[in-house]
Amino acid sequence: MSVAEPPSGLLSRTARKACHAARDAFYSCVREQGADFVPGAPIPAKCKQLRQQFEGACPGSWLKHFDELQEANVRRAKYLAATINRAADKAAGSLTGKA
Repeated sequence: MSVAEPPSGLLSRTARKACHAARDAFYSCVREQGADFVPGAPIPAKCKQLRQQFEGACPGSWLKHFDELQEANVRRAKYLAATINRAADKAAGSLTGKA
């Protein structure tokens, strides 16, 4: 728990906005670097400072929640892309006369 964090994990509106802005900047940076965020995985060098800002702006419990949510979103996006690609392959196969 950081020194500035209230015991209950509640943040003022201004602090919440700062936390969310730091979160968005970090995850955007990771995506721009072509990486998928997974907790514990190496962070792209260009994003390390943004991660430090994110960690400084948000309570630890929020960091864990956001990281888990981001990881789930990455898994979901990969699953959907694979499903779409399989459907497209099937559709393309039927258009070319393949079974």
